[in-house]
Amino acid sequence: MVMTFKDSPFEPKASSTQTVIARDTRFNGEVTGSRALRIEGSVSGAIKLKAPVEIAEGAVVEAEISASAVRVAGTVIGSIVATEMLELLASAVIKGDVSAPALHVVAGARLDGRVQMVVETPAAPVSRKA
Repeated sequence: MVMTFKDSPFEPKASSTQTVIARDTRFNGEVTGSRALRIEGSVSGAIKLKAPVEIAEGAVVEAEISASAVRVAGTVIGSIVATEMLELLASAVIKGDVSAPALHVVAGARLDGRVQMVVETPAAPVSRKA
């Protein structure tokens, strides 16, 4: 199922929790998990989540990112793979390749890399002979 922009995965849900890497905080290593992540500081390494990642304006991420959805307002140096959607806000700066089935780019965002729009198609039904 592809997420539509009006059903944004970045809107907080009453029962969900979000990890925040705050401004003036630096994380070096691998982030994995299934909860949403908001980065306001800086991260180096790798981010592999089955949840949305939001990179705030002023944040700097030097990492390969793989997540269900990614919203960028800061700077990312590295590739981004989003399984549902990728959103680049006006202040976003991306230096790396991006891949997602849905892409939203706001005027002013900068991308230095390749874009691959990947849409998974459901497998064809297997016919069975009686």
